[in-house]
Amino acid sequence: MTSSTVYSIDAFIEDAARIMRSSQDRRQIVDDLRPLLERLMRNPGLLEERFRREGANGLYRYHFYEAPDASLTINAPAFLKGRPTPIHDHLTWGLIGVYSGRQLTTRYRRVDDTGEPGTTRLEVIENEVLGPGAVYPLLPPDDLHRIETVSDEPGISIHVLGADLRRQRRNVYEPVRWIVREVEGESMMR
Repeated sequence: MTSSTVYSIDAFIEDAARIMRSSQDRRQIVDDLRPLLERLMRNPGLLEERFRREGANGLYRYHFYEAPDASLTINAPAFLKGRPTPIHDHLTWGLIGVYSGRQLTTRYRRVDDTGEPGTTRLEVIENEVLGPGAVYPLLPPDDLHRIETVSDEPGISIHVLGADLRRQRRNVYEPVRWIVREVEGESMMR
């Protein structure tokens, strides 16, 4: 493959499957996939209409891949200005790469000593506006985050995850009341 060849989603899926077969270590998988996701995001034609899926209330995403065993999913949700996600986790390894728009990404850490079941305190560990080309890992327990688009254009980010979130139990956090709510299959797009 020459350096001028556009790296396709199909090539990325093949490479991801190969990497996942070669290692069970989540950190190693994320580290090996990161430069490939960075390369994929330089593909100017990645968001083909054939991948676009419409949702409710003007929301949409691009659905690229879902492994039959739910061990790998690749999607690109479009986050709209004024409609941030709740604070949430994924409870699986992953990578998020900003493809378009600008997203305020706030990352959190749990501080669990509240003394009350079903509650936790959160501490902000990073608050950064990320633009096209930015990539960050999700490795539990360091996968708590919130995404808010701060540009007029939608913030579209590629999510490469080691699970199908429609079948994955995970948590949503309400920081003012410190409540943790377990969800399954719930979208974080609002």
